[in-house]
Amino acid sequence: MITVTFFKENGSIVKVRARGHSGLSEYGSDVLCAAASALIQTAYLAVADILGNVKYKRNDDKGEFEFEIPKDCIDRHDVDVVLRALTIGLSDLQSGYPQNIKLEEQ
Repeated sequence: MITVTFFKENGSIVKVRARGHSGLSEYGSDVLCAAASALIQTAYLAVADILGNVKYKRNDDKGEFEFEIPKDCIDRHDVDVVLRALTIGLSDLQSGYPQNIKLEEQ
């Protein structure tokens, strides 16, 4: 199962962590993993484009990727729009594959 955790402070997402594989198909040919990865990585790239430098961790063997919004983020509105789009896209995937992807907030 893919688990995506949104860490929040004061109502805003400050970190996104994705872990696991969906188990829908073989590793390397799983369309659900590919879709979730594309959404998460695109959100990271958009946030990094807006802010310039965003910390991330990636481990392909374990199916892990996370990124964190800097505490001194000055373009919070633009970042929030990107992260809202991410949550909408992942929620849509979850609605179609509830046994393969889980979203949670901390």
